[in-house]
Amino acid sequence: MWSAIGVGLYVLMVSVTGSVLVYRNELYRAAVHNPTGFRLVSKLLELHDDLLAGETGRRINGVLALLVIVIAGTGLVVWWPGIKTWRRSLAVHRNVGWQHFTWDLHSMIGFWTFGFTLLFGLSGAYLGNPQPFQDLADRLQPADANEGTRLVDQVIYWLAYLHFGRINGIGIPCSGPGLCDQITKLTWAVFGLAPAAMFVTGVMMWWNRVVRKKLRRTSRQSQAQTAAMQLPLG
Repeated sequence: MWSAIGVGLYVLMVSVTGSVLVYRNELYRAAVHNPTGFRLVSKLLELHDDLLAGETGRRINGVLALLVIVIAGTGLVVWWPGIKTWRRSLAVHRNVGWQHFTWDLHSMIGFWTFGFTLLFGLSGAYLGNPQPFQDLADRLQPADANEGTRLVDQVIYWLAYLHFGRINGIGIPCSGPGLCDQITKLTWAVFGLAPAAMFVTGVMMWWNRVVRKKLRRTSRQSQAQTAAMQLPLG
């Protein structure tokens, strides 16, 4: 339980800070004449990238990013409701009670944002520990002095580039700063919050399924003990 809470808090932190840092350039420009604000943005960046622990923190961050992928994958397996009913789990239903609503919301967010979560996790793992990825790329496609840019190098480039969301409209039917760039940033910021939303709804479900039942059981036991103590002797 405690390890899950620890990982969940990490996911919450990296999710929220990542979504904010999509607008890193705008934040720096806004704080250019405010030293305190400038340092705050820099510290936020260090927290997201390095866990405020330099190179060691960045490597740990890369390992934890892989753990996010594991959590997302196992969550998808647990979520799978079967071939006949899987479509019913893709939306939130009305008049089902807050407990069922929380499960529906958790399931819906997890399914529709799985691709982005996978992208963020895999690219975060690469940015934290790039050498194993590069070694794997060299094995899959050994370097050749006579060839140009390798396919594996292009894949790694885009893997890192797509992590940030500041892609100047690339991939949308226009390019350069402007509306397309802002739409891309907003998309990355919103989907970047999905793991945080999954953590919050997951905690709510855990509270209802585990903690709430234990509290009720403890309360009943306490009431029974109090009643027994109040019985007359003899």
